[in-house]
Order: sequence, then structure tokens, then C-alpha cells
Amino acid sequence: MKLIRIGGIAIFLISAFSTGVAAAGNDYRCTIEKLSLAGGDSGEVYEFHKKYYIGKQFTVERASGLMAGVLKNSFVTKPQVIDSGSKENSYKVITTMRLEQGAGAGSNIYALTIVEYEQGPKKPFIFMKNDIVYFGHCEHF
Repeated sequence: MKLIRIGGIAIFLISAFSTGVAAAGNDYRCTIEKLSLAGGDSGEVYEFHKKYYIGKQFTVERASGLMAGVLKNSFVTKPQVIDSGSKENSYKVITTMRLEQGAGAGSNIYALTIVEYEQGPKKPFIFMKNDIVYFGHCEHF
């Protein structure tokens, strides 16, 4: 630990910051690389989703599981982190919305898995939003 004096105020620099621990954040920035629809991977609906989502990004707040960007997992209900991920397990978040919790248009299921134990900075992900599955990679930021 280093002590630096600036104008009579002591500032401590924790050695963890100089070793790179703080270089990568805990949250994720994810890029969608492909998707699949339960009804099949061809036709107008598939092409629309492909054009709108492939190559786009979203973020995941690791502590809460909240997704923002082109993909979201919280509209009325809050996501639940069921596994924060480790060298042995994937990061997992689920969100459900029952018919009576929304605008009456239907129920929803969202499930995100990020393969945290994958070697290297790019972690594969899979995200299910009802009948659509998105695939890609996430990186810490």
C-alpha cells in the first residue's frame, strides 16, 4: 500500500488497483451472433428478427441481472440471479411475468446463461425469450 500526500491530505493507493484487479468490471457487454425461433429459422419473421438483432448489443448488470439495450428482461417484474457464476458454473438469471402481472397481453419467460467458466475474455451466452433463443458472447466491462 502506498501513501501519497496532496495538500496535507493523505491518499492511499491500494495495491489491488495496480495489479489489474480493477481493470475489468463485473458487468457484461454482450453481442448477439445468431438466433433461433421455435417456429423455424426461415421466413419473414425469422429474417426480421435476424436483421434487427444480429450484431446488436445489450448489457447485463451482474449484481441484479438487469439487462438493457436491444434485449431486456425486466418490464414489470424483476430478474432473479440464481447463480452469480464462477470458474465452475455459469452465470444464470431468470425472469417471469404472469398474465396478471403485465398488461394482460400474456405471460413471459426470460432466461439468461453466460458461460462464466469459459477461458478467455469472451464468454458464450444463451438467452431465451419465450419462443426465441439468442446466442453470442459477453465480455466483462
